[in-house]
Amino acid sequence: ASWPSPWGPGRPGWHLECSAMAGKYLGDTFDIHGGGIDLRFPHHENELAQSAAAGLGFARYWMHNAWVTMSGEKMSKSLGNTALVSEVTKNYDPRAVRFFLLAPHYRSTIEFSPDDEDSRGSLAEAEKAIERIDSFLERADEYLEPGWHAATSQRRPEWAAFESAMNDDLSTPTA
Repeated sequence: ASWPSPWGPGRPGWHLECSAMAGKYLGDTFDIHGGGIDLRFPHHENELAQSAAAGLGFARYWMHNAWVTMSGEKMSKSLGNTALVSEVTKNYDPRAVRFFLLAPHYRSTIEFSPDDEDSRGSLAEAEKAIERIDSFLERADEYLEPGWHAATSQRRPEWAAFESAMNDDLSTPTA
């Protein structure tokens, strides 16, 4: 889609493309819009302004995550320093990858160093954490009441603390 202009063919900008796709697939108003901190301005501000100009509500909540970096540089297709999940999970348990990404707060930068076996916060450390969790759960099973299930533990103080942390800006490190 384009139109003639004094500067050449005009095309809709990426801000408008995102607003239009959100409206088409998510409706006039949706709950959560996420993106990297680098998109806060001008991209998200423009999406919001365009939707307001059209009389739409757009997103109720915004989450701007920090970057995953590699060698201190933002991981990005344009920089050619990405790591595909399908490739990373050939060498690491997918649960460890999930743990690695969720352990820090979403607004904290995560340094991705797949070959670093020793550094704090590495994938290797995440795998060790998953092993410790698995071992704990196996031992805890001996002490749990028959028929106990996490869904039945929601009345316990630990569940309330978990829920409170998650409700406090999705604080996964506290939870």
